[in-house]
Amino acid sequence: MEWIDAATAAERLGVKPATLYAYVSRGVLRRRHGDDGRRSLFSAEEVERLARRGRPRNRQPELVIESSVTALGADRPYYRGRDAIELAGTSYFETVAMWLWTADPALWQPRRGASAEVWRCEPEALRAAVAAQRGLPEDLLPLDRLQVIATVLGASDPLRHQLDPASVTGTGRRLIAGLVDAMPQLGEPQGESIAERLWSRLCPDPPAPG
Repeated sequence: MEWIDAATAAERLGVKPATLYAYVSRGVLRRRHGDDGRRSLFSAEEVERLARRGRPRNRQPELVIESSVTALGADRPYYRGRDAIELAGTSYFETVAMWLWTADPALWQPRRGASAEVWRCEPEALRAAVAAQRGLPEDLLPLDRLQVIATVLGASDPLRHQLDPASVTGTGRRLIAGLVDAMPQLGEPQGESIAERLWSRLCPDPPAPG
């Protein structure tokens, strides 16, 4: 059986690559991973058959959201063509986030040693977010607490109305750092990465190795 890559299949069908994955989830096309484990390959025969008979129509309307970032596989999401589970095990959150935001291949690197960049929130905004939680129940769920924190941090960000890429990514870094650091600390962080700081806010015990 001949297999073709996503770009070739999408061009033959006249759709965006994200639509291919919607076809996979609906059982219209079959997909497998390439030898490098990163590329998605599609059956050339099935693509040609689909191209000849036209796009599949459902009896009932189906919501399809096309995205250049996320594709939903059979059992996991893929971000810009990379397995999200693999990303979680081999890369820092900060690295993946910047890579997703900017699509700059120069930012992509596997996890080695300590995180190269430490994300921080503006001190004044962080103090305001902490103060806003006074009087909240101690057993408040983290998700509910984060809603309060996000509201304060958003209102405190001087660049919240700037939409140029540099300002947006900067706001993203500060917001994520503030969401983590404004939560009550339960344990001692084992490092300065977002994941390590978040762990100390969710669990009093140190993380297990590995």
